[in-house]
Amino acid sequence: MMEPKSRDELFELYGNDSTTSTLREFLDIRHLLGTCIIDSQYRVDREMHESLTLTPLGERMREAFTKKGIKYPEARFICFLEVFQKDLLIDLNESSYDKLASVVSEEIRSRKILFPYTYGRLLYDKLNAMPLRAGRSVLTASETQEVLAGTPQGVFQMGRYVTGPYGLLLSNHRRMISPRDSVPYHCADIRCTETHDRTLVSDSSAAINQARSTAVRMLDKDSHDHSDWRGFFERSGLRASDPYDDLSGDCIPFLLGDSLALSELRSLVAWLLDHTGNEVRQVATKVGIRPAQAAQMTAGLGEAELLQLVLMASNKDIFSGLDHLVRENLIPVPPGEVRRPVVNADVEVGTYALKAELGRFGVRIRSDVYPLAPLRLKRLVGQMYRLDDEADRQDLEWQLRGEESANLEAKIESYLQNGDPSTVISALLLARRSNFIVASSHLGLAEDNLRTDEDRVNAVMWKLGFPVEGTLDPHRSFWNLFDTLNQSIRQSPLTLAPQDVDRIRGHAGAFFPVLESVLRDSLFYVTWALTTDHPSTARPFVYRPHIDEEYSRLRLDEAGKTTNVDHQVRFTEKTDLYALMRGYQLLADILDQQSIDSESYLRPNHEIPDWAIQQELQKFAFNHTSPYLDLLPESQKLILKNLRGISTRLISTEAYEARNEWAHGRQGTPNLDILKIGMDAIREAVIWIEDAGFSRQIFRRVRSVRDEADRSTVVLANKNKRELAFHRPSMFGWLDMPPLSEPQHVLSAARFAEPNEVLRFQTESDSPFSRLWRDYPVRTGDPSTSINSQHSHVTQARQ
Repeated sequence: MMEPKSRDELFELYGNDSTTSTLREFLDIRHLLGTCIIDSQYRVDREMHESLTLTPLGERMREAFTKKGIKYPEARFICFLEVFQKDLLIDLNESSYDKLASVVSEEIRSRKILFPYTYGRLLYDKLNAMPLRAGRSVLTASETQEVLAGTPQGVFQMGRYVTGPYGLLLSNHRRMISPRDSVPYHCADIRCTETHDRTLVSDSSAAINQARSTAVRMLDKDSHDHSDWRGFFERSGLRASDPYDDLSGDCIPFLLGDSLALSELRSLVAWLLDHTGNEVRQVATKVGIRPAQAAQMTAGLGEAELLQLVLMASNKDIFSGLDHLVRENLIPVPPGEVRRPVVNADVEVGTYALKAELGRFGVRIRSDVYPLAPLRLKRLVGQMYRLDDEADRQDLEWQLRGEESANLEAKIESYLQNGDPSTVISALLLARRSNFIVASSHLGLAEDNLRTDEDRVNAVMWKLGFPVEGTLDPHRSFWNLFDTLNQSIRQSPLTLAPQDVDRIRGHAGAFFPVLESVLRDSLFYVTWALTTDHPSTARPFVYRPHIDEEYSRLRLDEAGKTTNVDHQVRFTEKTDLYALMRGYQLLADILDQQSIDSESYLRPNHEIPDWAIQQELQKFAFNHTSPYLDLLPESQKLILKNLRGISTRLISTEAYEARNEWAHGRQGTPNLDILKIGMDAIREAVIWIEDAGFSRQIFRRVRSVRDEADRSTVVLANKNKRELAFHRPSMFGWLDMPPLSEPQHVLSAARFAEPNEVLRFQTESDSPFSRLWRDYPVRTGDPSTSINSQHSHVTQARQ
């Protein structure tokens, strides 16, 4: 009787490079076949099992299987599926993985075996449209076939083998993107923020599935002691890809499939066709795509075909293509938008639980589990400065001369641990050109397209994994133009010469349109924020300017028509500066009237979530359908005072008249004093807007402290270093406001509970990505489900 083998004995037999290479190919195909979906009529093809030659042990097991009634083709193929026993059941030297792969490829193309296309909305929406009982987590085999009917083959990769509509393609670049058999869905409970999975299944009545169940029971009964194959795999490094690569591209398909529109995916493949030599073009030609210009070759392709072709390229080329397309706005990523996987949000890759993101500086790989950014920065410093080179050591010693530590290594640790990442990167990256060249090489930056030092630093920050979008200042352009115009005014003589007038008018012409933009954005945002019933919306506390501005405009326009003031204002598509200045007063009037009619805004009892009644540790803060009415009384007074003060300050100084005189080029010499007074009022009003949180200033987490009692203080700050502290845990953690870990807008004047529970929001810009997921999530069950749905799931507490 054969004895089990140790890992070293197995390595002695199969550890040479040639054998492990062959074994790896078979393992990758085996993994794909073990995760595919088949129907009840599936039979093992003769060419499939004849591509395999069994070992003597395999022949004995095949004979035992047939004696148990398993048919010959299935018996032979089970020896491949259950290959790792006391020894291998197939002969690696005599079997042909090329023939096996060819048969599998044809069966994928003919749809005899299926892989679910689990990217994007396709299966998510299809499952939502099916009349499935709520709470069911596993579909039947017939339901699975119904779901997959008419959908493309899923795109996955094990080692070099890439599944998809073109069958099984060979890539030159190894990856481990294992097939998925589950599709997420959202339950009918609008208060539940988690996704749930529905699993797709193979038909258990298929001959190979029934036979394999019988064979596994036989193997388990006959072989209690197994050879140490796990130890062999660890020693030989027999993996589909490197799990320790912290910049691995194995997570990239989940980003591409979930976040790129079809036209954007076509642009990416077109770029790869033109910029990867013949690597992708050769494969495209092989699968029947007629050679032509790249745009013509991709024009008729669907998402699955495109994604399968993408995986023919290297990660470096895919990353370069994405970065280029974002830079050229062929993949438009508005400021503040970060594209992430949506239905595949839970997928994490490798040892470091990696995920891919796409922002205005291109693609990056990061982790929600491990703090990789500081470690990558330390590695980058070692790449920019070779510590075994005396000249580099001296350069770095000079850079860190302010650090008080015993040696250079200790200074590096202290500097990286205590310094602000952007300051550290700016100081070291820009110290010499060679440093930026090294960083560009290691991080995949297109250095020629980063024209300012700020962009260079932010691009490195982004690629390393540090937060970047939260550092943006939406009012930076306004304040730069304000300072330029103000300086031009202050430097002008008392008697203006024509060239002085022209110079000031030039600056005023640039400044006032930006002022209008700032006031419009602030007014429409704060109107939406204070009057919208956020808990009842599909995307609570998410401001979508391309949608919500219209709501605010109509609300203000209605108020402007009914005002008693002689000069009525209208809010149209081109609202003028005077109307915007008056708008803050109108909003105060709207809120004041809501206070008078507060009973009519009381939330009906059936809209109070059940969880707010059934427990005492979490509170529901919004008992009215207008959030303003649930703010603390002193906060309501402060908001009204601020709104009226802003309007009064701007209108009383006739800042709009200054704009008309100086920006519209009227005849004669305009009044400089009016402009001076108007500029002072504008500065005070905009500061007032910023301090109250009436504008979409971006706050991000800069530090947090947790004590032994599990109490924490989280500090958010904006670009101007204004800090706001929040204490956790909070009894208002289930309100669906943004987590404190993410960039957000803080309406600091709108406190609804002590000490600092305020309204907080995020922005969703109009882009192909936001349009793709505009009505997401889709709730299963009764579409009329209100926020009163039974909170039967443990809601993931959002800070």
